[in-house]
Amino acid sequence: SHATSFALLVYVSAWLKFHYPAAFTAALLGSQPMGFYAPAQLVRDAQGHGVTVLPVCVQSSGWHAGLEDSGESSPALRLGLEQVHGLGQASGRQIEEARKSGRFMSIHDLTKRCHVTQGQILSLARAGAL
Repeated sequence: SHATSFALLVYVSAWLKFHYPAAFTAALLGSQPMGFYAPAQLVRDAQGHGVTVLPVCVQSSGWHAGLEDSGESSPALRLGLEQVHGLGQASGRQIEEARKSGRFMSIHDLTKRCHVTQGQILSLARAGAL
């Protein structure tokens, strides 16, 4: 019974990866740490299978990776704020919440509305999220 259930899991995973590669990768990124593959490897694999991957962005990213309209037949994968080392979930959620009242107009606006530290701003900058 264990082998049968594992075979079913592998089959369903392969089907999802083939038919919905962006959603499959977003789900895997949200399941980290997994122990098998680093996030960068998952992203490279998705790109190799034709998925458009959009970078982390304080204006667009949620905490977890998500899907965005790419203007193509399949959605793009938007990397989540959780991919920014040194940010922390509480600060990521603050960014999401503050963005509901409008786009960030500057780094000063971001720090004022979200109370992120200078180190977190540097982490966001290194990740290309600003």
